[in-house]
Amino acid sequence: MTCRVLALLLGLTGGMAGGIAGAGAVPAQELTQEQAVAIRSGVQATLDSYCELAAAGRWDALLRLYAEDARFRWVANGVVEARSVDEIRKYFLALPPGTKVQNTFQDSEITPLAPGVAQVLTRFQTRLVDPKGGGFSFGGVLGMTLIDRGDGWKILNGHSSSPSRRGP
Repeated sequence: MTCRVLALLLGLTGGMAGGIAGAGAVPAQELTQEQAVAIRSGVQATLDSYCELAAAGRWDALLRLYAEDARFRWVANGVVEARSVDEIRKYFLALPPGTKVQNTFQDSEITPLAPGVAQVLTRFQTRLVDPKGGGFSFGGVLGMTLIDRGDGWKILNGHSSSPSRRGP
């Protein structure tokens, strides 16, 4: 893994076009058009699978779309909500049986960063539907880093934010 890719994954680039300060200039790895198209296609397939699996309540299969990795983080509205896939698993398994999660992604931008690494930025809408017909929905903006683990693209980290309500 190049220093540049590692920096991107750890969020250390901070606008340093030439690389990490003190690490020497590390040029970004150029991708061919074919590589970029393949990355976008693979990541889009993962996003589509995520929506399908969540809508079907297939939590075990859905959880395989997350990277089992010590660097895994999920942040929502400025709070680290999960530091492992096990924490995400507990959330889904705590939902009442028969609950479905309907997700839609709109205006998704998939940016290939390097071979095996991509960034997603998208608007999202999520609706939780319990088997008795109740539920709630929320939406906002979602950013994720996905990595190719050979058996498919996995979510390494993500941040979602929803608009806050302001007083009159």
